Amino acid sequence: MRFVAPPLALCTDNAAMIAYAGGELFRAGRIDDMTLAARPRWPLDQHSPALLGGGKKGAKA
Repeated sequence: MRFVAPPLALCTDNAAMIAYAGGELFRAGRIDDMTLAARPRWPLDQHSPALLGGGKKGAKA
């Protein structure tokens, strides 16, 4: 596996790092099918409980 990291000058700006990573994936021929619905407060793993306001509807979701 090849390790790829953004240049150090871009590491202080999260948006620049995300754009760099996206560019590298695009250059490698990886294209997203855009089927994932993004949610605020997405859990970091599948075993984490949903957070209050984590995309569920209702007063106390």
